[in-house]
Amino acid sequence: MVAESTKYDHLFKNIIPNAVGGIQIFGKDDAYLKPQKFDDITNFENKIWAELFQNLEFLLDQYASKEYLLGLRTLPIPNNMFPEFEAISPLIENSTGWKLVPVAGFVDEELFFELNKNREFPVTDIIRHSPRFDEKYSGTEIQNDEGYTPEPDIFHDVQAHVPFLMNKHYADFLVEMGVLGNEIIKDERGLGLDLVAHNLKRLQNFAWWTYEFGVVKNTGKTDRFRRTANDIDYEIYGAGIISSLDETKSLIACAKGESKHSEFKPFDIQEIAMTRFDYSTIQDRYFVAESMESVYSEFRQHKDLFRFEG
Repeated sequence: MVAESTKYDHLFKNIIPNAVGGIQIFGKDDAYLKPQKFDDITNFENKIWAELFQNLEFLLDQYASKEYLLGLRTLPIPNNMFPEFEAISPLIENSTGWKLVPVAGFVDEELFFELNKNREFPVTDIIRHSPRFDEKYSGTEIQNDEGYTPEPDIFHDVQAHVPFLMNKHYADFLVEMGVLGNEIIKDERGLGLDLVAHNLKRLQNFAWWTYEFGVVKNTGKTDRFRRTANDIDYEIYGAGIISSLDETKSLIACAKGESKHSEFKPFDIQEIAMTRFDYSTIQDRYFVAESMESVYSEFRQHKDLFRFEG
């Protein structure tokens, strides 16, 4: 992986060992494409999907952002069985120009950003707690719980990320992230491996605290799209929260003052870019943006944060 250099890690806050140990990582030179075999999906896999989805369904209806709710309603993402990539991808392509690319699993930074800059989103067909997951990691110790696995599975990819791709502003923002990530990795300015790794980590930090674990202020305007009004100060847009029942419940409890596990911090892009994160547990902080539009504008105005020259 490109980000292995640690020369400039001392500049970061919240430095936590967060390696994805044991996870199979695919790059451009690997056979990373893996078409979905929809007819081979088992009843047991559909049952896992249904339990994960239905446990979160009403919480997300109450607390997720407008962009998520509207995207989910316009796509054939069932609550009781695996989604079919070939049914979803054309609708996204018609709406925002993006398409789904079925992959074999976790893809590295270079491949991920290259796909994103071309409006291609990698999705995997495997799901946590399934025999296929166990077979893939036979002999390897890897966390594989209903609430979490470090390998993004179909539930995380499709239930949590994909609905946002129906929103043009979000979709364009993700392309810009891909373009910038690709620029950093290609190192056209000749900064060298250490600075490439450092700038890439800055961008990973930003991605983590926004489209993976981001929240925005609740203005009440999204309530007209909900069954039940949102009774906390925040809306969820981070896919890492949306796909995790434990994380969602913890965030709500913290927002209601019932838990002190996580802190809600003002959105500060400089702090976000310099704050590392932990793959393996519920997050101890969330950065609260004024709106989704402010996330996009902050990124566009501060791209030089990710072009550090030492």
